[in-house]
Amino acid sequence: MVWTGKVLVMNKKAFTLIELLVVIAIIAILMGMLLPALNGVRERARRQSCGTRIRQHVLAMTMYADSSGSRLPLPQTAGNWLWDLGCSTVNYMLKTGLTREMFYCPSNTNQQKHYADWYWTFNGTWDGKKFIDVKASDFIVSGYCYILDVASQPGRPAIKNYPNDGDSMTKIWLKTTQEKNAAARELVIDATLGQIDSSCKYGYNFWKVTVGGSWSGGKFFDMTSHLRTEQEPSGGNIGFLDGHMEWRPWRDFKRRYGDNPVFWW
Repeated sequence: MVWTGKVLVMNKKAFTLIELLVVIAIIAILMGMLLPALNGVRERARRQSCGTRIRQHVLAMTMYADSSGSRLPLPQTAGNWLWDLGCSTVNYMLKTGLTREMFYCPSNTNQQKHYADWYWTFNGTWDGKKFIDVKASDFIVSGYCYILDVASQPGRPAIKNYPNDGDSMTKIWLKTTQEKNAAARELVIDATLGQIDSSCKYGYNFWKVTVGGSWSGGKFFDMTSHLRTEQEPSGGNIGFLDGHMEWRPWRDFKRRYGDNPVFWW
């Protein structure tokens, strides 16, 4: 304080420009440290929610089999992608307690948010509660893939197996819940698909898949769930025939089905 003879004047010291820049730099550094950790927490929560959804899908499939002589719901043909799911099957699964949102992985923003209606009503008529006037050819595009054989003969082309898969881990298309080694038989899996692209890290583009109906019909791309970066998945949840679920890291994934795009699990 300074006495001027009449009043006391308060001396106020303001921040200098350098001090302000230092504070801003410190805040930026802290944000840079905290944001990845926060994003990691969010992704772990999405991963857990996704696993719960897959477990519910497996349960619905096995409930269907319980009332159908152990037979799983089979797609009509082998021509469609592994995430195409018949509307009659979807109607049954909705009756078991699944909701529309539970057919999509929370980490896949294209399917969960931006284009959810397009995927859900891809080839079926939805009245707000169920699909109506269902034909054998009607299906939705789900956010999950189903390791199911097909109803028509001769069935799907074989899944690609590798020597280190081992006899007990041989990948097969499922028709019934009576398969041997049920704990090793994948039934419902996260969507991990890549379009051939030599410019990408693994020779496949997992972020922008533009060879399917989404691009030709809606001008938006399909994408893999649980991406670590635009060029690399982090892994996926796997639901097994015996009802258990586990997370599989990307390093353990292999090319399994399809020419372009290729489905991995």
